[in-house]
Amino acid sequence: MLLYRIFLLLYPLAARLAGIFNVKARKWCQAQKNALSELDQWQPQKPVIWMHCASLGEFEQGLPVLEAIRRDYPGYEILLSFFSPSGFEPCQHHAIAEKVVYLPLDGPQTAITWVKKIQPAMALFIKYEFWYYYLHALRSNNIPVLLVAAVFRQEQPFFQWYGGFYRKMLACYSHILVQDAASARQLQTVNMASPVTIAGDSRFDRVLQIAAHPAAYPEIEEFIKGARVFIAGSTWPEDDKALQHFVNQTPGIRSIIVPHLIDADSIAKCLQIYTDAIIFSDYLQTGKAEERAPGNHRTLIIDKMGMLSSLYRYATIVYVGGGFGADGIHNVLEAAVYGKPIVIGPIYNKFLEAVELIAQKGLVSVTSAIELEEKLRLLLNDGDISARTGAKAQHFTRSGGGAAERVIQIIQENRLLTR
Repeated sequence: MLLYRIFLLLYPLAARLAGIFNVKARKWCQAQKNALSELDQWQPQKPVIWMHCASLGEFEQGLPVLEAIRRDYPGYEILLSFFSPSGFEPCQHHAIAEKVVYLPLDGPQTAITWVKKIQPAMALFIKYEFWYYYLHALRSNNIPVLLVAAVFRQEQPFFQWYGGFYRKMLACYSHILVQDAASARQLQTVNMASPVTIAGDSRFDRVLQIAAHPAAYPEIEEFIKGARVFIAGSTWPEDDKALQHFVNQTPGIRSIIVPHLIDADSIAKCLQIYTDAIIFSDYLQTGKAEERAPGNHRTLIIDKMGMLSSLYRYATIVYVGGGFGADGIHNVLEAAVYGKPIVIGPIYNKFLEAVELIAQKGLVSVTSAIELEEKLRLLLNDGDISARTGAKAQHFTRSGGGAAERVIQIIQENRLLTR
């Protein structure tokens, strides 16, 4: 408890210092000033269901659950909260919720005030959300709270000798819905009092929804003009450096780079790394279609959010970024659902879908820039290997749906919502 309180004291100070150089940290600090008062003007007309997501990836994971709740329980309004600007900003006007806000940093009085303001009928936290005072306030008010799409591993603090405080947070959940059997077994080692259900990963539901009705991008199709296409999604500087030689020195392909961050500095760095490149927004402004000259630009850098999950369908081969950084890869399912052969970096062990895809030979992991280029060229030039890899990825993704409906089943069986 003491360490947690110290963390809550130090986090804002660290964020303010980081905000001197980091736009995302600066936005978070600004948002926190009004996070609690933001609810003062909101007057819900129905009981409230509160879903909290750390960022955009968790929102995509929770969205199929919210859509199923909307369908089966129309007598509620939805409050959606985020901790990160990268989640709040693209979702702040999303139609799935009546209100979208930043979550104030956890604290004893903050949590009590928050719960009193919204008086939720039920709360849902997505994947890795463990805020002690919020959980304690919800439990103290007998409000059911679900942890959805959770993953647990032995090295996490819940399962260590010093993990008593963390286990108290687990005990606050009315029901824990995990992605896989290994997570359920791990929870059994600490004699969990809360019910645990293997419900799967609702990201499968989300990518299946998107793939069924992907957005069309005529300008992208115009840029491609029938060429083979390489798409690198959610890249960080480490990924871009590893991809630099392949993208710049491979004739006969069109490359589309989608940086994870699309701020001015990130885009500028991409332009330095990738030659013959043009920014998507600049490409759109170059005049009529017949006046654009994609032959002069073999690489397109996307500077608009929300396109990637539909863009993957245009790819011949795909690289999903993050695997050369400490935090690991981004969402491989977004590309796998289209049957695309995918390459990733070496850091992926925390991501169950990647581990399983590699075991089923539907995904390729590499450890260096040299190996990355070798694998990309192999997949680009060997149609048989490429087709087999992509087919296995697609089959894996299509067989993983249904998690959102299993969440609804738990809600129904336990009568957590009644309207």
